[in-house]
Amino acid sequence: MVFWFLVLITVLVFVHELGHYLVARWNGVKVEVFSIGFGKEIFGFYDKHGTRWKFSLIPLGGYVKFFGDIDISSTQINKESSDLNKEEFDQAFHNKTLLQKSAVLFAGPFANFLFAVLIFFFLFISFGIPQHNRDIIVFEVLDQSSASLYGLKAGDEVVEIEGKKILNSLDLVNIVKNSPNEDLSFLIKRDGEYLNLSIIPDSSISKDNQGKETIIGRIGIKINEKINTSYEKVNVVKSLKTSILKTVEITILILDSLKGIVVGDVSYKELGGPIRIADVSSQAAQTGVVNFLWIMALISINLGLINLLPIPILDGGHLLFFLVQAIIRKPLNETIIKYATSFGMVFLIGIMFLVFYNDISYYWQDIKTFIVR
Repeated sequence: MVFWFLVLITVLVFVHELGHYLVARWNGVKVEVFSIGFGKEIFGFYDKHGTRWKFSLIPLGGYVKFFGDIDISSTQINKESSDLNKEEFDQAFHNKTLLQKSAVLFAGPFANFLFAVLIFFFLFISFGIPQHNRDIIVFEVLDQSSASLYGLKAGDEVVEIEGKKILNSLDLVNIVKNSPNEDLSFLIKRDGEYLNLSIIPDSSISKDNQGKETIIGRIGIKINEKINTSYEKVNVVKSLKTSILKTVEITILILDSLKGIVVGDVSYKELGGPIRIADVSSQAAQTGVVNFLWIMALISINLGLINLLPIPILDGGHLLFFLVQAIIRKPLNETIIKYATSFGMVFLIGIMFLVFYNDISYYWQDIKTFIVR
């Protein structure tokens, strides 16, 4: 489990930091350190530009350190920068324009989104675009129900009702629920053959949370959704377009989930941390490279999006500082930056403890069994 987690994290951190590095270099910023991981260096080397490329002991992240910064988060400027010669002055990150600095910071998250698009593109052009079809299968017909009376049997597949294609179980439930005592035409697939059945749902009284009574239809069956996946072969243009749309779709879903957690519609327990990521990535790797790459793309989008959140110490926090600076047309007060950065650090540590707590709670039985052994 740990091996595949480290592979996934290492690749995604490298992609993220490479985005920062490349745009920094394009803007004439000298990069002193490019690190995969934090803490003590395990091994590394210098390139011809004087950048130290290294792997560090704690593999949960990484960073690039720009020339002229005191700390790796680029929140503190070296006071000796005033003594730099012109060449050194021009290579310092903090001496670049707001637009250049913003481009450098945005490049990391953007690289993660771009990487997800490239993964999807590779999967779609190589294997096709997955098409998920749901077969609605009856697995139990209740005795004395309208379904049993009109000939519906366990194993039947519900294809259409009243000429409408049934794409999921909710389609079936809604039609039946809204049609008490109405004669409905069911198209059924049974043993490879198609049959037409007329079924009249029984009427039943349902109460909502306020005690209001409503008459609804029931036919007395239990159903399963059987998902079948096929792959549509596509050309390069459609593959690229679908890759971009898929990345946007997943980004919106993640934002909706974060919004749900903030407003309370989604439980904070849904947040997962390193242990859950390690488990998911390991399971995906065991089922094949396609699933592992799919998970890598999903987490890459998550990483890019999280880093764009306007939290001090993250890329989004720095971008927020630059936006405010552009509006007020002067550098932000160092005290404000200091306290905002401290708040961001405390907030992120709190989130880290929360996701570790969620992970431990989620896997507690497995952990307890491991300890006993």
